[in-house]
Amino acid sequence: MKKTHYHFLFSLIITFSICSNSTDAQVNSFSTEIAKKFVKQSINAPQEKAYLQTDKPYYCAGEDIWFKGYVVNATTHIPKTLSRYLYVELIDKSNAVITRVKIRKDSLGFAGCIKLKPDIQAGNYSLRAYTNWMQNATPDFFFSKNIDIANPIDDQITSQIDFRRTKKNMIEAIISFIDASKNPISGKSIDVTQNWDNPQNRRNTVVTNKKGQINMQLSIDTTNLSTKFLDVSMSDPGSKYKNRLFLPEFSSDYDVQFFPEGGTALVDVQQVIAFKAIGYDGMSVEVEGKVYTGSNEEVAELRSSNKGMGKFSIEMHPGETYYAMIKTDKGFEKKFNLPVPQATGVGLHILHSKGRIIYEVINKTGKPNSAYYLLIHSRGKMIAAMKLNSPAGQFAESILPAGIATFSVIDSIGNTYCERLFFVRTMTLPVLKMESDKVSYDKREPVDLKLNIQSAMGKPVNGSFSISVTDSRSVRIDSLNDNVLSYLLLSSDIKGYIEDPASYFTNNPIGDREKLDLLMMTQAWRRFSTSDVVKGKYQAQSFYMEEGQTLTGKVINVFNKPSKKCGLIMISPYRGKIRLAQTDSVGRYLIDGIEFPDSTTLILKAKKDKSFGDVEVVPDPEEFPKSSVFIPYKSFDNSNESAEYLKQSKEKYFTDGGMRVVNLGLVTVKAAKRDTVSHYYSGMEDMKFTSERLDNYPGMGILDVIAMMPGVQVSGEKVTIRGNSKSPLFLINEVEPINMDDINYLTTNDVEEISLFKGASASIFGSKGNAGVIAITLKKGASIKPETEISITTVTPLGFQKPTEFYMPKYDVDNNRLSEKADLRTTIYWNPKLKADVNGIVHVKFYTADKANDYSVVMEGIGDDGQICRYTGILKRIDK
Repeated sequence: MKKTHYHFLFSLIITFSICSNSTDAQVNSFSTEIAKKFVKQSINAPQEKAYLQTDKPYYCAGEDIWFKGYVVNATTHIPKTLSRYLYVELIDKSNAVITRVKIRKDSLGFAGCIKLKPDIQAGNYSLRAYTNWMQNATPDFFFSKNIDIANPIDDQITSQIDFRRTKKNMIEAIISFIDASKNPISGKSIDVTQNWDNPQNRRNTVVTNKKGQINMQLSIDTTNLSTKFLDVSMSDPGSKYKNRLFLPEFSSDYDVQFFPEGGTALVDVQQVIAFKAIGYDGMSVEVEGKVYTGSNEEVAELRSSNKGMGKFSIEMHPGETYYAMIKTDKGFEKKFNLPVPQATGVGLHILHSKGRIIYEVINKTGKPNSAYYLLIHSRGKMIAAMKLNSPAGQFAESILPAGIATFSVIDSIGNTYCERLFFVRTMTLPVLKMESDKVSYDKREPVDLKLNIQSAMGKPVNGSFSISVTDSRSVRIDSLNDNVLSYLLLSSDIKGYIEDPASYFTNNPIGDREKLDLLMMTQAWRRFSTSDVVKGKYQAQSFYMEEGQTLTGKVINVFNKPSKKCGLIMISPYRGKIRLAQTDSVGRYLIDGIEFPDSTTLILKAKKDKSFGDVEVVPDPEEFPKSSVFIPYKSFDNSNESAEYLKQSKEKYFTDGGMRVVNLGLVTVKAAKRDTVSHYYSGMEDMKFTSERLDNYPGMGILDVIAMMPGVQVSGEKVTIRGNSKSPLFLINEVEPINMDDINYLTTNDVEEISLFKGASASIFGSKGNAGVIAITLKKGASIKPETEISITTVTPLGFQKPTEFYMPKYDVDNNRLSEKADLRTTIYWNPKLKADVNGIVHVKFYTADKANDYSVVMEGIGDDGQICRYTGILKRIDK
């Protein structure tokens, strides 16, 4: 609260310092009232930002993604929030969550890792991070970072896809298959399924030619913007393979949007109009063109200057229409209409000159300028609200905090007439200096670093920091993706995908300012709504601040009615915790203030005295926000550095004891013929996995097998059939199982066949088959697990990740230093838990690896007062 009141007073001070010509009581009262509304917004609905620093920008299968999570107040950037848990997800290009971990906060923030399986599919992925509370601001403001993952380990069979356009809306896909020795795999049957144009009917089986290739003619609907992919699989004995190949966007079509400065195109004034060109793949397109009147008179020229963005100046006239003929750098020309100019409205022009911000309000409403106010706020904190006695003015940029500032013209009752975003570059960042104990380092030699962190005023900066040291040849630092500075000041405060956000923060102040201003004029959506705040409309908070873990659910009686005031006991093996609870008036229970690590199974037992029959515990299913990240299509980097990184990562994986995959030779098994299975629904299914097919997946869980059936989606224990959000009806030997545990219990060793019914074919099961039916037939002798009491249930919710430490060898004794085992680390050192001493000094010690490549040092952090810290440097590594 002290911090909040401080910011409120600070806002008022700046308000009055800017508005030296507006000191009458009415103006001061209005400014104070608006300031109070912004303060109320920050108190009633405070927002959080999350940021992740990772040890590397890309990874290989079998490696760990090490990360440090920072959660800060969205307005102040101070890392003091009540959220104690951070969710981190690895998401693939089809928006499926591959891994989700829950990180518990300690005294230095959030730190954890995601372990990549050796058989993970190579491709483009995204890391997403959020707290439970951040869901109130929608997933648009979750942290996300795109990363590439390669797989040089699972190389018994690899595939590559190339494309060639044959005619309009038709392409030829050439998919090549090679073995571990780089020899083509010929004469093998490949099953290919595409996910568009009704996937059930788009399944093909093609045999590879002598070059190990299959050729397919694909029809592409360029108006369908969904992610397109091909699932390819090979199931010949000794040649098991499955992969998903994503397709780029083949359309050369694009869209151009126009953004009049301030939001409204006005007549009879010279006005700046910004534009942005986006291709169908969601990425920018460089364009140029000319603007014409409706009578084909040329009035302006335009050319994009950065990421498809640009601007031009034009004076529009009443009754006239305007259009632009625009051509891409590939020569594709289209016509676009400009916004229709309005006779009434308000415009706002802003520019920067010699450290000052100059503004001009264009008032075409018929009301005097004094009827309006210029409101300025930054990250939800009001800076000024001054009456527009004069339509133009200026003030020093230095009085505004760094980041996105919103300029709005409003009236006395809170109506917003126009708005303009402006990026303030008054970044007085802390100074970080690195001192090493040597000029250069030899193989397996100790390194002693001292990093000095001082504010711009020369005072020590206290806070939480993380550092990554990587092999600079194998791991190239990504200078374009978000870093802690670009994310907190830019990406986190506006919606939509920003290409190469770090490119706006180079050592070119003039060029960066121009690029940022174009971005501000064209990236329309932002975190805080001026209109809602000034009118006192505050977003309802549906998600709680997660200070502890909870369990919720309901208890029902034999009549399927809520069991009120029913006693409940929870038993946790983690530290032997036992908690008691009681259901409320609608039979619901809540057990909070508990903690448990991941993979902890909790027992819940309900008991109600003087009740007829037993009561049943029904835990709530875990719900997580839908994944909707944008991952651009990116082909594999074939540079020499990438090849070296892949080779080194593969060698390290096996040197450290990673398991090899060996395909056995052909084995013949003789057995008696099985009796065929017959049911009343036999022959009516849409598809069936027979015993012969199930034999190809010995010991595999049934849910994993069901996930391979076309149109079936499996996420954890949640099963759905495409086109229906509800779970299908399950049958085991024609009997409906009690719960999903009965399905989880089964493997392919227990099952004779699986039949899938969807759509019309499921109607034979009545209303229960509305969401589809999956019928499982057990082998003779197999059975469902024994039934347990319904008043007892077990749950294994997502718990927090147990702390893990980055492994770093110590060569302080000859036995280790002279070991013949190769040290092939690409991340030489990672430490997410650094704390500066009272003098702002951080000490770091580690040992070098074997390869004589220089090391890149990246250190990031946030001061206790919200200061953003970042340092990059190089350590020299030589072989003496």
